Amino acid sequence: MDAIVQLIRNAMCCVKDLNLFAESLPNLYDPEYTSKFYTFPTPFMSKTTPLEFLICISQLYACISCTISGYNLIFGGGILKLKRLTRVSDLVHKKRLDKAGSKKKDDDKDDKADKDDAIVNQVVATSVMKEANGALRNVFVGICVLPIGMSFFWLFCNSLHITEAGWVGGLPALIHALTVMEIALVPLLYFMLKDASSALRKAVDIRAMVEKFSEKKNKDVAPSGGELSWINLDSYSLIVDSGWSPYWTTSAISNVDQDAEGKMLTKEIEALERNVKSSLSGDAAIVNASKAAEMEEAAQVSYLEGYREYAYFVFNFIAFYGYLLGVVVYYFDADENQPAAVRQLKLGYSNDDADWGGNFAGDFMWTVEPIVILLSPFIISRLTKSKGDKVKKD
Repeated sequence: MDAIVQLIRNAMCCVKDLNLFAESLPNLYDPEYTSKFYTFPTPFMSKTTPLEFLICISQLYACISCTISGYNLIFGGGILKLKRLTRVSDLVHKKRLDKAGSKKKDDDKDDKADKDDAIVNQVVATSVMKEANGALRNVFVGICVLPIGMSFFWLFCNSLHITEAGWVGGLPALIHALTVMEIALVPLLYFMLKDASSALRKAVDIRAMVEKFSEKKNKDVAPSGGELSWINLDSYSLIVDSGWSPYWTTSAISNVDQDAEGKMLTKEIEALERNVKSSLSGDAAIVNASKAAEMEEAAQVSYLEGYREYAYFVFNFIAFYGYLLGVVVYYFDADENQPAAVRQLKLGYSNDDADWGGNFAGDFMWTVEPIVILLSPFIISRLTKSKGDKVKKD
């Protein structure tokens, strides 16, 4: 829904920037037409055209949606999730101590069981730590998204010509809001690059895993880098139990008491133990032809998602640069008396041209981005399906 509203909002902004449909749909730009439905106070808000009113509604939606999303990331996906993961970690540690206290040490079978337990503990610990890192990131991202959402309030007011009247801080407050959005966007641009790099690296790792384990048995694969076994979090979730998603990854807030959560953890670990034992004791190939094709498809998806993240970075960086020009020309409003760095930042354009061009570039990029968001799942599915069909034929 957010992507659809973003598409509509910025598409309407592009229409306004280019003055499209001024002849075919003149009512879009006629404030008198707005007054047929609602009479805004004069002399400023009465200037609101139907197109500006539609834009302001979508900006208000963005204000509410982004503010709520930021709050949920900070608390639901961040602080409260960290609290639950701490609870899970304590339960895992307690279970490990209880099991170690009751285990016999003098049986050969126990050595094998100890190794299996160590592998299971390693997978669980890595999963919990990965989720904890993700929760910390959610807090940071939420801190960035929250002020972006709040800043949309001044864009909403500007579309209704409220800032022109000097209310809610007037034009200076609008520029401050844009500045806050620009600052908050910088870390998000970094995370887009990081996500793109991680997705491409994941694709490489999956293909390396296929090459390493394809048609090989347990006895043919030696642990590397001090690992207990070839089974770790990545190989387990790709080979042993595809798409493994333990309960502590699906919900940030626990609605059960500690005893009930302990039972959930026991059930999860027992399933892990069965799968690890079955995988290490079996004589079948670790990665057969069918699994190899499935993993190749997962690698292709990750590969395409990585380049999609790079596309998001390009869209948002251009938007960031474009909207930045509006802030710059506000503070350096005299064309003839500007530092060389400012003139270079404006690419040699006048203030008016830089302001209009930057604003349009931002609006256009944020129109293209939701189109990619909405269409990319179908495109990726189609491309990976074609690739999978080709692999099967080969």
